[in-house]
Amino acid sequence: MTPEELIETGKKFLNYLKENKLPIALIAILVSGLAVVSVNYFNKKTREYEKAWRTIGELTTEVDTLEFQGKETNRDETLNSAIEGYKKVLEGSTAGKAAPWALFQLGNTLYTAKKYDEAVAQYKEFLDHYGNHPLAPMVRQSIAYAFEEKGHFDAAIQYLQGNAPPDNPYFTAQEKWDIGRCLEKMGQLEEARKAFQEAVHLAPQSPWGGLAQYRLDRMK
Repeated sequence: MTPEELIETGKKFLNYLKENKLPIALIAILVSGLAVVSVNYFNKKTREYEKAWRTIGELTTEVDTLEFQGKETNRDETLNSAIEGYKKVLEGSTAGKAAPWALFQLGNTLYTAKKYDEAVAQYKEFLDHYGNHPLAPMVRQSIAYAFEEKGHFDAAIQYLQGNAPPDNPYFTAQEKWDIGRCLEKMGQLEEARKAFQEAVHLAPQSPWGGLAQYRLDRMK
């Protein structure tokens, strides 16, 4: 029973008590019983919600540790286990606000496993359901990276352009670096050079500015 259904049931129950003029003692017992059911319901939902977050944290740590250590042993097994774990979290109805994070991490794990088409599908599902979520710019960037890995540079650029906050030169520099990299791979060297120059101009001390300057030096 959902919270809305519990509230509606409570209203009907109270109307019934009023119409039938039940003894105060009996009313107290029945109301207490309803309260216990409600509390147990909400406690159960809270536990399941906390479990969803805990599972996401554990799975993310496993994948991050795998990548940090650079081990190939049991790599596929670990990644596939994490993928199934995220799917189970999303299959439940109690993930709540944890659902966007689980969906994002599912896409990331598929990307790490080099299952780029599946990763893109999960990222796009994220945008369909949570297009205004704070993670959305990172999701669009991740789609671009997946397309880049597949050699679909035009598609990658489409997801990169205009993705960075306009008032943040650091992230805009990263966007220009990413776009310049795709343009260079497409052989559009003049356009790539312009993108790299913008990255250096926007944030010369940032990693993206440094990488862009390196590419500019190599293109001379």
